[in-house]
Amino acid sequence: MANTSVARVLGLLPARGGSKGIAGKNLKTLHGRPLLGWAAAALAEAKTVDYRLCCSDSEAILEVARRFGLRTPWLRPPHLAEDKSLVIDVIRHALDTLQEREGMDFTHVALVQATSPTVLAQDIDAAVNLALESRADTVIAGYDAGQRHPSAMFTLDDEHKAHWILPADVRMARRQDLPPIFVRTGLIYVIAVEMLRRTGSIYGETISAVIIPEERAITIDTMTDFRIAQILLEESING
Repeated sequence: MANTSVARVLGLLPARGGSKGIAGKNLKTLHGRPLLGWAAAALAEAKTVDYRLCCSDSEAILEVARRFGLRTPWLRPPHLAEDKSLVIDVIRHALDTLQEREGMDFTHVALVQATSPTVLAQDIDAAVNLALESRADTVIAGYDAGQRHPSAMFTLDDEHKAHWILPADVRMARRQDLPPIFVRTGLIYVIAVEMLRRTGSIYGETISAVIIPEERAITIDTMTDFRIAQILLEESING
């Protein structure tokens, strides 16, 4: 359980210059601004965050992040900008560097993904407030699975035989009698620093969640994701 007696929150937006799926993805224009600009603007507007940081190996990305209100005090080391680099190592580096250079310590990290253009400042604030109120180790975001309930799901073996995931008594229950199921989305994570350092994980024993509408649960990995986000942003901005 996180200690929140004197909370101080680092808002972190990591963004690599390279991308396997879409070339130059983080800088690709999405509804009038670079992709990472949407998440950067949300992080800059969040009221619960004390220090708003973008870390990247790309000067072009850092320039865009500054334009949208984030601080960019260093270029990310090459060993933290590889395809196999882990986000937890990026978080540790940010925490350690700010402590060493600026004497800054934080109780929580609010992690926002550059590839989540539909995240809002309100989502970040809701997640941070929930972390402080519930004293959770980690707060995640999710959306209601709706009709895609595990009671209707199965696996296939090599002979194309179906195997239900859940037992028959659950599968045969009325949908309204089933407990709601939620799907995690990478829109926002709020992580207790003490737990992260102690366990080496962004997930602690106590996890709480904020629920968002499914239409905003978008992570840009493919051009199809990009086109869907374009439509959603046009609809939300144009009413």
